[in-house]
Amino acid sequence: MSAAASPSPMPDRQPDRPRRPPPWRASRAVPWAGALLGLAVLAVVDLPVLRGAELLLAIAAVTLLAWRSLRSREAARAALDEAQAAVARRERELSVTIKSVQDLIFRTDARGVISFANERWMAIGGSAEQVLGRPLHELVLPEQRDALRALFSPDTPDKRSAVRRAQATNAGQGAARTRHFDVAVVPLLRDGQIVGFAGSAADVTERVIAQQKLQTQLKVSALMLEISPLPLSMLDTQGRYLSVNQAWEEFTGRRRADVIGQAAASYLGAEEAALHDRHDRELLAGGGRINYEASVMHRDGTLRDVRLVKVAVPGDDGRPAGILVVLMDVSEFRAAERATRDARDAAEEASRAKSEFIANISHELRTPLQSILGFSELGMLRAREHEKLASMFTDIHASGQRMLALVNDLLDVSKIESTVGTFHLERTDLRALVREVAHEIDPLLAARQLRLELKLSELPLVAKVDPMRFQQVVRNVLANAIKFSPFHGRIDLAGQTTPAGEIRIGVADQGPGIPAGEIERVFEAFVQSSLTKDGSGGTGLGLAICRKIIEAHGGRIHAENRPEGGAQFFIHLPARGMTETAPVPL
Repeated sequence: MSAAASPSPMPDRQPDRPRRPPPWRASRAVPWAGALLGLAVLAVVDLPVLRGAELLLAIAAVTLLAWRSLRSREAARAALDEAQAAVARRERELSVTIKSVQDLIFRTDARGVISFANERWMAIGGSAEQVLGRPLHELVLPEQRDALRALFSPDTPDKRSAVRRAQATNAGQGAARTRHFDVAVVPLLRDGQIVGFAGSAADVTERVIAQQKLQTQLKVSALMLEISPLPLSMLDTQGRYLSVNQAWEEFTGRRRADVIGQAAASYLGAEEAALHDRHDRELLAGGGRINYEASVMHRDGTLRDVRLVKVAVPGDDGRPAGILVVLMDVSEFRAAERATRDARDAAEEASRAKSEFIANISHELRTPLQSILGFSELGMLRAREHEKLASMFTDIHASGQRMLALVNDLLDVSKIESTVGTFHLERTDLRALVREVAHEIDPLLAARQLRLELKLSELPLVAKVDPMRFQQVVRNVLANAIKFSPFHGRIDLAGQTTPAGEIRIGVADQGPGIPAGEIERVFEAFVQSSLTKDGSGGTGLGLAICRKIIEAHGGRIHAENRPEGGAQFFIHLPARGMTETAPVPL
């Protein structure tokens, strides 16, 4: 059987068998697997079928390529959409960021004409729209416009990308107040040529105002230091002069141009330099201020006593950066102190000599006075029958008595002012001592027809006193009141405890009083009121002795004028405890 007659395998196929789907409808996940499977089946069946399979495979390959191209295009479109969304998002974020920036942001063309401005421009120009299309230099003060124009001038290639800066102040168009800015622009290049500028302007108004205020304060401080009458100097931490004022130049006789930068120790002796160096090191280590006294050479060549006040001046890091030195010339004060001390010593020496002289002369006077008084008393007895002679002896005796009283007062003064003798203090009810003195002076009251009103506290007035000395004070004060009271008058004597715990004894009369300017002077020795210079006031020692005795007790005595007329004396004694025996103070 010839090959042509060979039966074809095609009739063996079942014509009614369902046809397989084309390879291009196979699963997208395995397109090559379906195509290969179909090719294998066709190769077994028949050559024509194989050719059809090849055709189908070519069609599948083209389809696959189209499918992959479509998928790539879809992916590219999705990526493009995502990139465009990201760009739009970043543009929105950038727009919000630009709006939130407190600095002025702008863009200009190559000539400096503004083509973009953020909303912050409302601070100087009213709104961003009002500044668009205007040259930047028109928005600043006239004197600053040349500097702003220079920002946009062509420059050498190696400097075209550099940041250009200038200071600017708004010209005030629509602005609430004048503002100061730091302007910075950067050239925008295209093909090596400047096509515009991007810039910003930082508002530095507060900083400029603060700097202006600081400069003003520094000028005022410098002026105050310069016109200060006290010599001032500023030293660095190495002890070199940084500055001095005019008063310092006048005091030292050196010019500031000659001393600035020079060490202060170079003008001092070794001992003085060591003294100042020690204080400077102490000040730099601890800060604060110190003051001490030293001797400084004056321009006239004399050494002056000065008081130095040094203050540590803090630096930027908080540590001392220098020392401010103030000189105060106290030479006159120290000379006055020395003179006062010498005068006091001389006065004390004179007072001691006076006290000794008074004590000696008083003792010497008492001896002849005793003889005078004795013989005058004898003369009065023997001259009873001779009236004229008896009157003469009576006058002699009275004069002797007055002389003896004066001598006794002088002796009291000398004893109180000297360190000889002590006060013997004992706890005593002062009411009993006062009543004894009041009883003693009854004859004096009767002679002038005076009435004594006693108003003593019902409670005991207990204090530590020397009874004899205390009664001497009360006796002297009452005697003065009797001398100056008019006939038929009244004297008030009161004693009570004050709210402060002191015991106060008061004696008031109805006499002429004491002139206002003499109330304190009547307690000085040998001083009498101008109203009693006729001799009725006595020797002028009584009240001085009273004050010294009361002060020796730790108390005080003073006088006042009564509103209704007359004078009143108050004796204050402390309620605190004291020793039984106390020395009389100098």
